[in-house]
Amino acid sequence: MGDATVPIDVDAARADTPSCLDRAYFENCGASLPPNQVVESVIDYLLLEARVGGYAAAQQRSADLDRVYGAGAKFLGCQPDEVAFTTSASDAWWRAFLSVPLVAGDRVLVGRTEYSANVIGLLQAADRGVEIEIVPDDEHGQIDLARLEDRLDERVKLVCLTTVAMSNGLVNPSADVGKLTKAVGAVYLVDACQAAGQISLDVDEIGCDFLTLTGRKFVRGPRGTGMLYARRSVLDDLISPPFLDGRSSVWTEPEAYSLEPGARRFEMFEVSYGAKVGFARALDYALDLGLDAIEYRVVGLAERLRSGLRAIDGIRVLDTGQRRCGIVTFDVAGCSANEVKAYLGERSVAIGAVTRSMSQLDLGGRSLSEVVRAGVHYFNTEDEVDRLVAEMETLRRT
Repeated sequence: MGDATVPIDVDAARADTPSCLDRAYFENCGASLPPNQVVESVIDYLLLEARVGGYAAAQQRSADLDRVYGAGAKFLGCQPDEVAFTTSASDAWWRAFLSVPLVAGDRVLVGRTEYSANVIGLLQAADRGVEIEIVPDDEHGQIDLARLEDRLDERVKLVCLTTVAMSNGLVNPSADVGKLTKAVGAVYLVDACQAAGQISLDVDEIGCDFLTLTGRKFVRGPRGTGMLYARRSVLDDLISPPFLDGRSSVWTEPEAYSLEPGARRFEMFEVSYGAKVGFARALDYALDLGLDAIEYRVVGLAERLRSGLRAIDGIRVLDTGQRRCGIVTFDVAGCSANEVKAYLGERSVAIGAVTRSMSQLDLGGRSLSEVVRAGVHYFNTEDEVDRLVAEMETLRRT
């Protein structure tokens, strides 16, 4: 995954991201700023489509389109036929979830950091008689491994875990969950939407059967891109994905079809091919920098921000967990999250706000209605972090 001791050339990364020179950008956990190389790759592909047509462009650029599988495999530590291109992390999650043969009476265990889109799918399964059980957090705020182990038995068919909550800076112990899940033979579905691009991911180390991620956040790819990892060894035990076309399957006889081998069975034919090329370029860009080096810098900047915010009277840093990442959440006495966001926006500092409806189990479980959310990335500077802290000091004084 790279060498964390090799520093990232921040000046070069910022030169590749000219819009970060206009403002301090801390909304990377919502949608990051793509580097010039990603933007240019998408535009070049669209211009080719305009010249020769979509089918001819795909034929001419087939190697660039297929690059997403090699880059994705390197990014996740798997084989190219175990990754599928999707339009989002939610798209990937649903394709994986609906392939697990759940029936009434089956049990699904889930952590408290799940995103709303995932939980809605689980609630729909509960309407069909599937038993959904929430595993409590431990004293550090991460999934309680002992309580998870107590709940695992032969009726548990699926375990769902989000590596990094969108409402919290903690990093869940995904690999420990994988070891416990493997012992009972349940399918293990990991949501790495917020983790990908800011911390290193290795699917064998995690022990997951499925892993989902998005392109637009810390990976710095185009919107409308995502990836699904599907472990080859579990696919034969699953049901056919509910959405199939000529990309994911082959119509072999008038009344028969066969699934594409590997993860390609989860893909659909019609997607943005330009975005696919751009996503591959974003993955390569991150790999060239080194995922361990990215994580080292991101975590360091985030700790600098937390330390500065904790020193301000009236501000609570709300991140939990023993291991943390580049997402920093906090609240400000007397101000709503959107008021803080607007205040900073007027001062050319981009930041996010998260409401309970997006993360009922985490925020609701901590009696929080909303949080201010900053997502630092490797192209941020120490001066920008200190500037954000200074702006919050000014806000508190006024």
